[in-house]
Amino acid sequence: MDPEVDWPNAWEGGRVVGCAAVAAYWARQFESISSKVDPEGFDHMPDGSVTVAVHQVVHDAKSDVLLADEHVGHRYWIEDGLIMRMDVVRLPSAQSD
Repeated sequence: MDPEVDWPNAWEGGRVVGCAAVAAYWARQFESISSKVDPEGFDHMPDGSVTVAVHQVVHDAKSDVLLADEHVGHRYWIEDGLIMRMDVVRLPSAQSD
């Protein structure tokens, strides 16, 4: 990741910037939720980004209650081999199970 990576805070809302902020966000997130993300496809976008279609299943880390089961896109902008930005996007054909 780029030292100033721009990352979505999809769990709490907003965004975080920088590797340390992303690591702190992930630490908070995974204390509360457990997720499994399986890639289903990759699309190179006209703006140079890459969108990974994923099946994302999220459970409460303590109770194991299902919180989400959905198909979304994880869009990445990469420069010089480093992730500059990531967004979570709705896919045109996305369906929730």
